Amino acid sequence: MKKLESLIKYIVLTIGTLFFLFIADIFVLAYVQSKDSTKSVHVEYVANRLEKTTNEDGTVHYDLTQECKDYIDAHYGFVFLMDNDGIVRWEYHMPDELPRQYTVEDAVKFSRYYLQDYPVYTHVTDNGIVVLGTEKGKTWKYTLTYQGTTVITYLYVLPTMLIANTVVLILVLLITVKHDHRRYEMERTTWIAGVSHDIRTPLSLVIGYADEILHITQKNGEPTTNEKMTHVSENDDNILRRAQAIEEQVVRIKNLVTNLNTENKLTYGMGSWKKEPVLLPAVIRDTICEILNRNIDEKYDIRVSISEDLEQLTVKGDKELIKRLLENLINNSVIHNPQGCEITVSLQKCRQSVFRSYTLELSDNGCGASPNQLRRFNAQTESNKLPEHGLGIRLVRQIAAFHHWSVRFQASKEGGFCCRINL
Repeated sequence: MKKLESLIKYIVLTIGTLFFLFIADIFVLAYVQSKDSTKSVHVEYVANRLEKTTNEDGTVHYDLTQECKDYIDAHYGFVFLMDNDGIVRWEYHMPDELPRQYTVEDAVKFSRYYLQDYPVYTHVTDNGIVVLGTEKGKTWKYTLTYQGTTVITYLYVLPTMLIANTVVLILVLLITVKHDHRRYEMERTTWIAGVSHDIRTPLSLVIGYADEILHITQKNGEPTTNEKMTHVSENDDNILRRAQAIEEQVVRIKNLVTNLNTENKLTYGMGSWKKEPVLLPAVIRDTICEILNRNIDEKYDIRVSISEDLEQLTVKGDKELIKRLLENLINNSVIHNPQGCEITVSLQKCRQSVFRSYTLELSDNGCGASPNQLRRFNAQTESNKLPEHGLGIRLVRQIAAFHHWSVRFQASKEGGFCCRINL
């Protein structure tokens, strides 16, 4: 129901915005038209100011007021008076290339369009036809003619088109929202499938060890002799070893669920993440201490290498997300190197950059990743399936993107796995 309400609000908001923009566009166009109309010349204004003077000998003389001449000059125009026979009786700044006599056919043509590419306007007076022209290329002049039935048809068709356009807009919005919803569902299904795949193995171990512990406990309930005491001691060692394995797998499941939660919040913007100054070396050491306090196996040696001049390095980010990034990278080395390995976390100043930048690098000397896996980890578009390394690596990329850091996965110098993050 909430999705439907949000969809309706989105549609109403979109239609309202389009309507507002449409009205605003009309006002803008009207304003532009009004500004341009003040710059255009008006033939009636000029024709009404054409003064006729008759001399004593009966000859007729025409002239414009100085104000009107200035008006024509400001528009780089010209004007002439043509009698009913097509002969030019008077002219002002008329180009030499134009003829001084016109036929009726010529007059009909230039009265509607152009006179040898000069935009012209005509006005009939008692003295004859006043023709006002402007410079070439400054005015677009074309006559539009519509039948009365066509105008009436437009009056009926335009509302129908408006309704049809609104319906199409709503359908496009519905299809877009449905497509996005389907994509989100596919991503969520991929998350669930990935987490189910990653949880299946540790859950099988937990269930198997729990069943063995149950059987061992039931056997220990019988009366014991010296031989049975030795057997019980051996069983106690097995129980302790299996209990430790169960604890490790439960922690692994917890990390997987936490990763899924964090990724879901980052993807849909639901997390309350804040970017604030964080003392990065302190966060690195705190994270490693927390991991070591979980009784990590002694065959994993975690080392920290931070330049002395970077001990007070502060970055802008979310502390919990940075810790999750480090935990995922360290857990990745632990999970994929059951035989043990050395893990190195280093923070150094980037020497190759012109600007001030730093490199956070986590590497191990374990089995590493194949070239195909490294290509997929470094791909621009995230893959829905990241074999073996699962959600942890993908979440590392998302957290780095949230902080606008660049990530590069590669083979370490010792042949293991390396993640380099440029801060």
